[in-house]
Amino acid sequence: MEDKTVFDLIERLTNNPADKDAAELLPAAYEAARIKRKSITDNLVQKGAPGDKYIEMAKEWMVLKQMYDKIKSSPGANAALPDPWDPSLMIQGANKLAAEDYYNAGMTFLGYNTRQYAQKAYDNFQKASKASPGYKDVDNMLLIAAEKATTRVLVNPVNYNRYTYGYFGFQNDWMQQQMVRDLNARSYANTRFFTEYDLRAQQLVPDKIVDLNFTDLFIDNVHTDSRSYQRSKEIVTGQTKTNPPRQLTQTVYATVTVSRRYMSSYATLECRIYDRETNNNSLYDRFSDRIEWVQERATYTGDRRALTPQDIALISNRWDDYPPNREQLAETLVRKTYQQLLSRISSGVNF
Repeated sequence: MEDKTVFDLIERLTNNPADKDAAELLPAAYEAARIKRKSITDNLVQKGAPGDKYIEMAKEWMVLKQMYDKIKSSPGANAALPDPWDPSLMIQGANKLAAEDYYNAGMTFLGYNTRQYAQKAYDNFQKASKASPGYKDVDNMLLIAAEKATTRVLVNPVNYNRYTYGYFGFQNDWMQQQMVRDLNARSYANTRFFTEYDLRAQQLVPDKIVDLNFTDLFIDNVHTDSRSYQRSKEIVTGQTKTNPPRQLTQTVYATVTVSRRYMSSYATLECRIYDRETNNNSLYDRFSDRIEWVQERATYTGDRRALTPQDIALISNRWDDYPPNREQLAETLVRKTYQQLLSRISSGVNF
């Protein structure tokens, strides 16, 4: 209430410097606002939390700084109150004290040398930097804390079900590399993903490990079989000359032989994500998919008129559709199971 009164009086004097009532009321209103600020900041000194209390004190003084700036920019208000208090130095001092408290807390947390406390250290260094940019070596300490707070996840090479990836025609371990890229791109908080080569190159030890294992990765060969069935149909061949005429019918027969080529390939990807020290699982699940490839064509003997439209469609088929090769099938199954895994991780796996 005191603040609003002061700002209203300043606005009146800005619009009308000759407003005597506003000029007489402004000093007392300003003093009431200043006393209120002093009461609040004195209480914060006694009871406020380290760091936070200085930020709150600076916010209170910032209100008085806004009053100061408005009074100095208004000839009418400045004439009524020629010597308002400029709290700029107090604000700067409070921010410095806040930065010092936050910085010291960050150093204490960092000394515990755990990921959890490193995160607390990082949060405090951030507050210190915001309160007083460039305070001491806070920028460097932010980098150190961020590194210590990072969970390092090793994505192991994929086990391709008793074979190497080259058996299926892959040029490299596609899934391992893709998983590292995809998960790093998703910006998990304080988490980075590595191959074993990356960790060795940087001399880092993983906190969590991802094992990928195809318990099934079966690429089928083309199988063939055939079956035959009979068709019969009664057809109209004419009519009698009687009155009234009657239809003449005949039963016709055909034998349909269907030849079939087919493949049934399938894969099951097992993924375990676990803590290196405790061996506790963050995820242990399996993801399966299957590809069925079928091609049929037919021949017939007998009377074509006995055939159904479906029979005729099969007879018209040709062996023009070549079966997918081993590499195509394996890559499709790997990608499908991998996408299921990625979706499962996104739905709620905590690293």
